[in-house]
Amino acid sequence: MADRNLDVYFRSGRFTTREGMMLDIPPSGFDWRAIGGVPAVVDPYAESLTQQFPLGTKLVYGSRVYRYGRMGATAGVAGNLYQAVVPLAGHIDEVIGTHAVGATAIDFTPAVAATDDLALNELQDGFFHPNDEAGEGLEYLIKSHPAITGAVLGVLTLIDPLVIAIVAAGTGTVTHNKFRSVIIHGSPPTAPVAGVAKRAVTAAYYCWLQVGGPCSVLTQGTLVVADFCVPSATVDGAVMPSAAVETDGPPVGHVMAVNVDTEYSQIWLTIES
Repeated sequence: MADRNLDVYFRSGRFTTREGMMLDIPPSGFDWRAIGGVPAVVDPYAESLTQQFPLGTKLVYGSRVYRYGRMGATAGVAGNLYQAVVPLAGHIDEVIGTHAVGATAIDFTPAVAATDDLALNELQDGFFHPNDEAGEGLEYLIKSHPAITGAVLGVLTLIDPLVIAIVAAGTGTVTHNKFRSVIIHGSPPTAPVAGVAKRAVTAAYYCWLQVGGPCSVLTQGTLVVADFCVPSATVDGAVMPSAAVETDGPPVGHVMAVNVDTEYSQIWLTIES
């Protein structure tokens, strides 16, 4: 396979902080070294207006696991479950032009609705995948792109070079990074679970979302110790007991200590390990 479309400033790495936390920084179009590199101390309860790490950066603090994300347009609530941004119809099955094997610059034309416009690097660290014709079944990490207006062709720069050429009849889909502009988990959900907010996060600020280990989470219904819980079907941002995973959705974690309805129970999150 061809080399990734990265220079040294954007490459990934695994680091240990002064306090013994493990930090996994993924390949990214975000130049995290330019803002000072890896800090000696990382606070999983902190928030910031400016980005410090690539979205999806993983932090391991003992038995607790976090992912670096950005809150959406509404302020975040501590102990609430959050989900990825809802996929837009105007970003699905759109015109992408023809491209040769090894290409890292991909034409993409979102649909005409104003909501389909893309801000500068909005899709950074998200994914592009051909969904029809040659190359379908593969996906590629997005490095960067300019602001793109709906119905106007723009260029996505990829980290992963194309493995299979894209033909004239091909169409493609773009997906935001799961941790960009997260929103409170709907009931029922409208996108995959991202994690649990660990503080009251200012709207559009960067923060850490907990995805694994012991965590206090908003409760709906009567949980059962040692049983697993799932996203609530009636209360946004909460977890509820599960009757059947086939109908309730994917487990969020196992119950460690039960608190009553509307309070916060201790859950061993299993969103990620």
